[in-house]
Amino acid sequence: MLTRNYLESLATATSFSRGEDYFRSESVGKITREGDQFKAKVHGSYPYKVQLTLKAGGTAKLKCNCPYDFDGICKHAVALGLAIIEQFGAGLKASSAASPDTSPAALEAALRTTPADVQMAFLAGLLRQDETLRQQFMAHVAPAAPPALPAPLAAITIDSISTEVYEALSDLAFDDELLEGYADDYNNYNDYRHDEDDGMLEAADEALDEVLLPHAEAVAEALHDGRLTEALRRWVGVYEGSAAATEPAADDYDLFGYEGYPAHVQARWLELLAGQEIPQLLEKKAFAAAETEAALALLAERYRAPTSVPKVPAGHTATPPGNDSPLNLPPHFAGLLHALAHDPATAARLRPLLAAVPAPDVALARVLLRVAEVLADAPLWLRTSETFAAHDATLTVQLLDRYRASGDRASMLRVLGQQREKFLYPLNSYVLEHVLPAEDEALYLAALAQRCRGNQSLADYHTLQAYWSPAQRRAFVDEQVAQGTRSGQNPLFGAELLAAENRDAELLPYLLRRNWTWERAIPELLALAARTRPDDCLDAVMERTETLLQDPLNGRGRAVYQRIASWLAALQNFEELRPPVALFAAHLYTEYQRLNALREELRTARLVRTQLVGKQHRLVVSEAEDEEVRALLRAKPAKPGRQAK
Repeated sequence: MLTRNYLESLATATSFSRGEDYFRSESVGKITREGDQFKAKVHGSYPYKVQLTLKAGGTAKLKCNCPYDFDGICKHAVALGLAIIEQFGAGLKASSAASPDTSPAALEAALRTTPADVQMAFLAGLLRQDETLRQQFMAHVAPAAPPALPAPLAAITIDSISTEVYEALSDLAFDDELLEGYADDYNNYNDYRHDEDDGMLEAADEALDEVLLPHAEAVAEALHDGRLTEALRRWVGVYEGSAAATEPAADDYDLFGYEGYPAHVQARWLELLAGQEIPQLLEKKAFAAAETEAALALLAERYRAPTSVPKVPAGHTATPPGNDSPLNLPPHFAGLLHALAHDPATAARLRPLLAAVPAPDVALARVLLRVAEVLADAPLWLRTSETFAAHDATLTVQLLDRYRASGDRASMLRVLGQQREKFLYPLNSYVLEHVLPAEDEALYLAALAQRCRGNQSLADYHTLQAYWSPAQRRAFVDEQVAQGTRSGQNPLFGAELLAAENRDAELLPYLLRRNWTWERAIPELLALAARTRPDDCLDAVMERTETLLQDPLNGRGRAVYQRIASWLAALQNFEELRPPVALFAAHLYTEYQRLNALREELRTARLVRTQLVGKQHRLVVSEAEDEEVRALLRAKPAKPGRQAK
């Protein structure tokens, strides 16, 4: 679930601290929400686009287009996450709705147990209602097409399209002259220039669209007509042309300096294809078997690694190269192949094609996983998942679920042991939900300790105490105490652990090392330390209060006065400290008569009792109260000390 602790676990300490500063300075713009997706601009050096998507299993995916490329999420993502928690509440989870099991295994079980006449009636009804399904069915039952004859050389070839796209992209000059032409919707071009992160890229994309959109529309038209090979030929041409165009003629605003020109162009190309609803079309369209075969053959021929022809002695015939040479298939086409794999016949053709890729990208591995699911090839699915589990947390969880459902606990524990440190948050939760300490005590305790750290959970620590040795407990507490002494870190958990281990002598020094001016946890720390050293805690509060109020720069303002009142209120809960706390509060009330906000906070916290006389609140002292208070009102000493009764 989305919590502050979860965000802190995703970021480095520096990124989280800076993100918190952005959040507090209101640098997060208006948040828009669509289902489980949140978007906003975070104004840092530039206004960056940040997106947070809630995922199943309590995780969240955060994206930002800033150039940060180090450990964890960036400070802009932290700021957005904190703003979402403030606006929508902590503990947000991905929406979920109950749905039937639609896995391949569930389908196979339903097909085995459902009578044939019921299946046929259902199929006939669907075919009569859905034209797309009718096309797929008729294409499937149509007589097999005769072997396709070699097609004549197309008028538009991959190379001609590639050259056209390369030249057009290389000629674009992203300077003021070009970009200003796309700024008609802006009242002032200077304002537009300052919005480099959004406005300038939007203008650049409009220029790219003039090159790419006609090809995207041509791909859509060919697919609608069932001409998969023609569509793929144009798609490959655009891909290769954009890959060759390594830079534009000019990039005055360094719009493509981070991701690179080809990568940006190819991402825009995929967006345009999505705008033409190409992914949905590929998922539903039934292509003729010969057309699919030709399209996949085009890809294989285009990206098959060249095979060297061995030298042979004179008079001998060389064996022609076969089709078993490696296939260097670009991951760019993974989305296309993933969509085509919905059809079992196409999935069967893709299986040997993908097997020829020696080291597939993760995106191509996902295609292979879909092929395995469609063909109900469990061994292929397991092999692929095992190979790529380290690259994807979602895939790792799916693999774990598969082993758990099949009762293979040994394999489940093995994968958890291998991948837990790479995907700490989701896999720690998985361990604690599905693994018993008796199965793998070390794994269970490691996950519990990590959750204890991340959530600062005293309950988790009490569980760990039963398993850990005194040395292990001391090391963990020392680690958290050291963490709490760092700037920007919450010190309370370290203090709670010291109390849990009866290390009370260390609480007061730990408290005194804090910056009381800004630290919000001081009241809780005082409550812990005052259990064994009440007098010293009161002395510390009085000393810091007087020092703070004597500082005209940092000792003024309602926030300061609220903090002082909270310190005294924490000590007022100790019976032996109530008289001296009342004495000191009365001193503050009378000594600082000009600080009306301070007096109001003392009244609100019930540290002093007053009576409204006219428009003034006057301090009330009952007969039963200590005579020191009466003396204080008469003498107004500069700084009262504690006196024996």
